[in-house]
Amino acid sequence: MELLKRRKWAPVCESRASALHAVGDGYLLLTRPSPQFNTVELRFQFRYAAPQPPRLLELDSSALWFSAAGAPPPVMPADRRKVEPADVRQALTELGAQARYNQLRQQIITLTECSKRTAQMAITAACQQGCIVQADGYYCLPR
Repeated sequence: MELLKRRKWAPVCESRASALHAVGDGYLLLTRPSPQFNTVELRFQFRYAAPQPPRLLELDSSALWFSAAGAPPPVMPADRRKVEPADVRQALTELGAQARYNQLRQQIITLTECSKRTAQMAITAACQQGCIVQADGYYCLPR
């Protein structure tokens, strides 16, 4: 026991769990209540706060992901797709004859539900392909 006191940390083994004890303000304990099931119990212990209730997590072996046990499966986001030059033209048409970069980018994001970066790349690609043109700080359709 004296050897454990001198070390900064020491592994401690229990019957069904193991933990790494160290000097700190908070601990995260992960125990496996039953080896027959794909569930683990997650507990938090804080030095200066009341303990949180333990959370039971279940491993989805196909996705290798833990989720709350008994909870419905998480909703996966819709598949994102590449924004086509036609989408950029449609966004510009809906804004009117011309639009500033930020206006066009926001309209593309709203129209296609894409990320900011995807909208930026779509504007650049549409300009390179000649689907839209930039003049005097505005974007417009070619004549």
